[in-house]
Parts: sequence; structure tokens; C-alpha cells
Amino acid sequence: MIWGIPRLTLEKENYNCNIVTMQKFEGISFVWALALMGVLALIFSVRALFAWRQVRQDARADYAYKHANNMVPDAIDRETYEKIYRRVYSPRGPLHVAAAMVAILIITPFAMIGFEAGLNLMYNLSGQSRVIEPGFLVWQFFLFFGIIAVWVGIAYLSARHYHRNAPGSLQFELDKFLFGDLDGAESF
Repeated sequence: MIWGIPRLTLEKENYNCNIVTMQKFEGISFVWALALMGVLALIFSVRALFAWRQVRQDARADYAYKHANNMVPDAIDRETYEKIYRRVYSPRGPLHVAAAMVAILIITPFAMIGFEAGLNLMYNLSGQSRVIEPGFLVWQFFLFFGIIAVWVGIAYLSARHYHRNAPGSLQFELDKFLFGDLDGAESF
């Protein structure tokens, strides 16, 4: 008995040590999910590209307006102002979403291969127990929630990078350029 479940014993002549691998997946839903993820990543990338071009134009117009109205210190030239403006208002959100989706596209097949190898190892080490037989509920449970855990981990790392590297407001960044790190305040 294994965990209270009777173990099937095989006759010695019927016993074989075949390594069992995951059954071939016949559906297309997994491929469609990856294709959809690729299309969404492309959409977010294109959106970020167009937004980046718009921010560049906005930076030029903002500097021209503020310089004409003496709202920018003389110590900041146009190139520096535009660089700071683009850093503050760049389309970081869509870019991080696209990067996370591309990471999911790249890592998911390798994660599936790793989960398959790990589950096959568990199945074979358990004496090929029917409880964890490929294709049954426990097997599917591990694959489903394992992939979700990988995706959540990628989303977490992307969100963490996004928030750790977030710039301050435009005025804060201009002051930081002019006066250095103000009173030792931490950057967020």
C-alpha cells in the first residue's frame, strides 16, 4: 500500500521497466494561447513605439513653451530637458507589459519541458502509481498550476522592475539634475 492506496503488483513475466513519458497533446488550445500572447505583445510593443515618438514631440513643444515663458532655468539646455522629460513621461507601462509577454512566450515551453521531466520522474519513482499517472487529474493539476505560477512569477518580476525604476515627477527630476539628490531622499 502506498498512502492507503492498494498497489497493483504485476507478475514477474509481465513486469517491464518502460519509462513513461507525457502523452502527446493533440489539442490546439495551448498553441493558440501562445499565439494570442504573441499578438498582444506585438500590440503593446507597437503602442509603446508610437507613444515614445509622441513623447519626443511633446518634450520639444514643452521645452519651447517653457523656455519662451522663462519657466526653465538657464542651466538646463534643450537636450537635457528633453532627456529628463522623456524619462519621466516615457511609455514604460506598455513596454513592461510587452516585455513580460515576450518573456512568457520564451519561458513557457521550457517550463513545460521541465514540468514534464519532473512529473515523469515523480511518476517513475513512485513505482508508476496510478495516482500520478500521466494525463490524469493530479498530473494535469501540477501542469496547470505550475504554468500559472511561472506566469505569475514573470508578471511579479516585471511589475517589480517597473516600480523600482519609476522616475519622480518632472519637477523632482529637474531639481535632482540641478541640485543633486535632494536631502538624501530615496529614489523609488
